[in-house]
Amino acid sequence: MSFYHVIKKLVKLYYRIMFRVDIQGEENIPTEGGAVLCCNHMSNYDPLTMAAFTKRPVRYIAKKELFSKKLFAKIMYGLGAFPVDRTTTDMKALKTAIQLLKNGEMLGIFAEGTRVKEGEAKAAKAGVALFALKGGAPIVPVAVSSTHKFRAVVHIRYGKPIYLQEYQGKKVTTEMMEEITEKVMQKVREMKVSV
Repeated sequence: MSFYHVIKKLVKLYYRIMFRVDIQGEENIPTEGGAVLCCNHMSNYDPLTMAAFTKRPVRYIAKKELFSKKLFAKIMYGLGAFPVDRTTTDMKALKTAIQLLKNGEMLGIFAEGTRVKEGEAKAAKAGVALFALKGGAPIVPVAVSSTHKFRAVVHIRYGKPIYLQEYQGKKVTTEMMEEITEKVMQKVREMKVSV
């Protein structure tokens, strides 16, 4: 059993003890080929939630600060995450993300770039659209909702994949990326459960 699957089982066990999990829309996750899972970001638990409860392995692009503590860094790497420096245009992270999609892997991303509490609004970053366009992959909107208090319900909703054929072959512009990102985040907002 790989380190990924060991960590996944441990995270699932932890969730069974601490929370209750409610998942809907798993059939919307493509069974093969590259895809971008684009999720809202309310808690540091979110990468663990998506990694543990998505059937296919998911690689995560996560802020480098999450890799600063050795134990948490081991867990993050074990779950397929890789760091991004948000203070600059991190070309290494960008190229890694696009190559993963071209290789048929799934990429998980939190488009808001940082945690956003219930009732707050934060503009999503257009990177999700750039990865999907350059990697030739659909985007699956994902909404995670929970207070993460003891025995609280963690609601996970997967929306239908958003395919980007209408944009293929066109010059990638800021406006195009923002349009795609807003379309995805609108769906994420619609799927969120009030907690």
